[in-house]
Amino acid sequence: MPGKSCPVHLLLLAVTSACLSAQLPAGGSPQDVEDLLYRSESTVNPEILWDAFNGSGDQPIDLNQASREELENSGLFTSYQIENLLEYRATYGPVYSIHELAVLPGFQHTDLQELEAAILVRPRRIPSGKFRMEHRILLDAGSSFPTGHEYRPDPESGAERKFAGSPVHTTFRWRSRVRRDLTLALTYDKDAGEQYLYRNRPQFVSGYISYEGKKLIKQCVIGNYQLNQGLGLVNGSGLFHRAGDFRVNRQTLSRIRPYASKTETGFERGMACRLGSERFELLVWGSYHNFSLAPSTLSEQPSGDGWFDAQRISGLYRTQGELEGRELAFRIHSGIQLLLKTGHFALGIQNGTEYLGPTRRAKDDPAVKQASSLQQKCSLHGYWSRQKIQVFGELSASQYRYPAFLFGMEYQFNDYIHGSILVHHYGAEFSGSLPSSYSSGSRIRNEQGLAFHLQVETGPRITARLTGELFRYPMPRYLTQVPSAGFRLDLSLQSPATHPLQWKARLVSKAWQTTPADESTAVRPLKDFRVCRLDGQWTYTHQDRFRWHGRLVAGYLKEKGSPVPGYAAVQRVGIGSHGHLSVTIQYVLFHVTDWENRIYLYEPGFYYSFNFPVCYGTGQRTTFLVTFKPVTWITFSAKITGVKANGNSTWETGAQLRLTL
Repeated sequence: MPGKSCPVHLLLLAVTSACLSAQLPAGGSPQDVEDLLYRSESTVNPEILWDAFNGSGDQPIDLNQASREELENSGLFTSYQIENLLEYRATYGPVYSIHELAVLPGFQHTDLQELEAAILVRPRRIPSGKFRMEHRILLDAGSSFPTGHEYRPDPESGAERKFAGSPVHTTFRWRSRVRRDLTLALTYDKDAGEQYLYRNRPQFVSGYISYEGKKLIKQCVIGNYQLNQGLGLVNGSGLFHRAGDFRVNRQTLSRIRPYASKTETGFERGMACRLGSERFELLVWGSYHNFSLAPSTLSEQPSGDGWFDAQRISGLYRTQGELEGRELAFRIHSGIQLLLKTGHFALGIQNGTEYLGPTRRAKDDPAVKQASSLQQKCSLHGYWSRQKIQVFGELSASQYRYPAFLFGMEYQFNDYIHGSILVHHYGAEFSGSLPSSYSSGSRIRNEQGLAFHLQVETGPRITARLTGELFRYPMPRYLTQVPSAGFRLDLSLQSPATHPLQWKARLVSKAWQTTPADESTAVRPLKDFRVCRLDGQWTYTHQDRFRWHGRLVAGYLKEKGSPVPGYAAVQRVGIGSHGHLSVTIQYVLFHVTDWENRIYLYEPGFYYSFNFPVCYGTGQRTTFLVTFKPVTWITFSAKITGVKANGNSTWETGAQLRLTL
């Protein structure tokens, strides 16, 4: 039974467990997102993490036709890899298979699976005089049952239901490429318990119009978008970098990502343009949008620079208190960046202004404080590369006097060994709504850190990766009242991704400090936490019709006294039939008694819909997903998940219709 310790059951499950990575876009992996969910100190939508990894866009790059500039701008390759690829093309001619890259210096076998979905080696070219419009439509609907009493009125007490809307979760997405250089997209999302319309308009809509040119105007976006300037110290997406995946090139120094996602925070809403030539790029932007405040913060009277910290990031507006917190604050953000490029060197300078304050609706509420704040940030950033070495860095200042910096170096020792080192520091007064470089969490003010990464390919059978990270906080921060520190050590061994039977073993040790959550005014002592986790997994693939992957995650948490163990074992089987029908079944057995030892596990789902349920308590999750594609332009998926944990049983159901026209 799930409620008892059952080592025999667990062993059998680990031996026979299976997994299919179904319906994922190119870039990243489920384990990347799991790692970042552990790292975050606040609620993060997994979808925004996928967006951070998928920076290369929807259009694959042709390895045989792409210029040096296009290879750099793809964000897929290091400068060392690009040099070797260009030399190989000049010497031997076109590349006929992605597996040819494995013989080039700088390319490891483990890179090929990640690159395969984003590149072309035998492109099917459409004549230059013709263009074919593309339209993609996604419609998702799902619900859980039995529904809670929040959805139902109480006839005995006369109390009305707590949630304003139905328990159905609904999402509509549309994306069209109407011309070679013009794309439009729109997303509507209603969470369970929310109303379909609020004040006669949708609860949340995200959309954009994007133009991509080849002359002076490189890119122009109107609507929702994300920005990345420099290495991410200012208003960037660098928060989602890990020490081992910190890629720097011209594309990541200046990027606009059109954004039509379900994520209701972490985006700009306005207009952004990128202009340039071979020698320079100019990025200008302006943004304005309202955001909502969490009900728990309404009574805290946030100061002028605290509006963004008080925002509601879960995206659920179901109760009257949550609805009252909608659109009480606003953010205006504008700036300019100039990036100069020459040879193997790029240098950029930028300046941005951010203004936060209460909206007109908040001003009508005497309970809301009327403070506002003006933040100004500038930075100098760049990188230099030469053959096997790449050096990069960024120096930023908030209010032109509070500094932050990030410096690093990557070196290719030989064809089989490469490594990198990162150093970053945030001044105690460095502030702003989106400081987001490489860091240990979501609240990185006054953080100092050092990290290194080493990858060794010992031969055709095994690859080793070692990452070490050390963080120090000389002043109080989130979850602490006094200075604190933390570290993380990550060691993994894995087989090449091209082998039919793949395996991976990983050991992660993480330590951090917090202070007790009580109401005392005295100086609270530090509490030390340490989690060690062993993650073993293997995958067998047969002719793209059957995939078998076993995974067992076991770890222990040590706070005081004896360690507290926990585990989660997964069984996921996927079977496909000629591209028309696929079936995935997953079974998860878990036993985790402490929240700090929680385990996130990817759960198969619909296309571009990501779920990483947390394993906490004692129980099991069973998921059944079926996808049917009767013709090339219609795909229908249905999913049902049964959860039995801590004595309760629930069911989650959903369906998706996908049209590609």
